[in-house]
Amino acid sequence: MPNERQNPYLALTPSGVMHAFADASPNEKQQALQALVSQSHSIPTEEWLDKYSHEWLDEFNEKGWVQRLSQDLPAPNMPLDKFLPYVVASLSGTRKAAIGSNEGFCLARIGYTTDEADRLAVAGADFFDFFVRQRERGLAIAEQAVSLFDDVALLMPTTSFMFLWIDGTGYVLILDGEPLTNNRALVELVWAIKTSGLRFSKGDDKVN
Repeated sequence: MPNERQNPYLALTPSGVMHAFADASPNEKQQALQALVSQSHSIPTEEWLDKYSHEWLDEFNEKGWVQRLSQDLPAPNMPLDKFLPYVVASLSGTRKAAIGSNEGFCLARIGYTTDEADRLAVAGADFFDFFVRQRERGLAIAEQAVSLFDDVALLMPTTSFMFLWIDGTGYVLILDGEPLTNNRALVELVWAIKTSGLRFSKGDDKVN
């Protein structure tokens, strides 16, 4: 197909990230999507199709979960303290963000004070547990995110929480102000965590 020749590589979209990493135990289609950010470089379409079907690719395209690229892109490869400010500039309207665990620990932060980030991480874990419990009770939730508002008009959130499962570990992305998540930075953040071996524990240093 001409489009495959002109754009021979596949990549996730932000919507594809939210769907692919929504579950602790991803199904086969979610695993197929996760494969697009499981290597240190973009996957050629033909290589992906060696393992997965054309029908799935057509479905993913129709739902806006994947996009075609004209060139091979490398996965982000830099320390978290260098990478987080770059991501925050694109994801948070106020350039303030934190990454928490589903156990309530702040793993990294920028713009927030230590106390603010720790409190938000605990709140994020509470929301995370709520979604897990509701799914166990049969509530159909396709993607997972919560926004908090100060204004009753609900025009602009003060804080947003996005919940992702990456290789069995729960992560909470906490964003201050307007969440600007419909851009490539979200894909790159997940790609970096997935491929670089970044794993956090409560004893790790936090990014200031």
